[in-house]
Amino acid sequence: MSGLPFDILVITDQAACAQVGKTLVAAIKPILLSPLSHRCAILVRDKSAPIDQVAELLHILQPIAQTGGARLLVHTYVELVLALGLDGVHLASDGDIKTVRSQLPNPTLLGASRHAQDSLDFADIGLADYATISPIYPPTSKPNDTRAPLGISGLKTCLQKSVRPLVALGGIQPERAKDVIGTGVEAIAISGAILQTNRPDYLIEQLCCEIDKGRRVVYD
Repeated sequence: MSGLPFDILVITDQAACAQVGKTLVAAIKPILLSPLSHRCAILVRDKSAPIDQVAELLHILQPIAQTGGARLLVHTYVELVLALGLDGVHLASDGDIKTVRSQLPNPTLLGASRHAQDSLDFADIGLADYATISPIYPPTSKPNDTRAPLGISGLKTCLQKSVRPLVALGGIQPERAKDVIGTGVEAIAISGAILQTNRPDYLIEQLCCEIDKGRRVVYD
């Protein structure tokens, strides 16, 4: 396990689920029932959905997540973290980290999205627990994304600049996970690939295996 309470951050994507005829609950539930669910965090991200619709989804997922030890986070809606006792909140790149941190009880997680061009110094993310950094590779869930991928070299540069733990996001398949973790990032994030597969439990197992190999590269 990393310095964060998860190794894999699963980010929900309604459109990715719809492409393969799944609901979000149908896509996420097998992940929460996986024997390795305690190494995962689920980030419910749907900024276009009404808050009551997001709350309804969280009500369904929360007891299942608690049973297996997975963390449950929500994007943007700080009020749902407080109302439901969620494990954390994740903010967009323009989110007010300082204000949100002052609203959260300990040990609630606070994450933020960052990209290659964003600052990673203390004034920017110093009060967050982690920042996602993307895209490392072309994202599976965003085939029309025109941003240049960071790759391993760009990721290492971001790590050198960052004052907080980074979670790598964008196109990270199991065969890439070892090299990504080997740079020293705390965890990886995944979305479309795990939401669309028929065997998310197997994908989690593969990812965890490669993450553990990557960590041995860092610490040996």
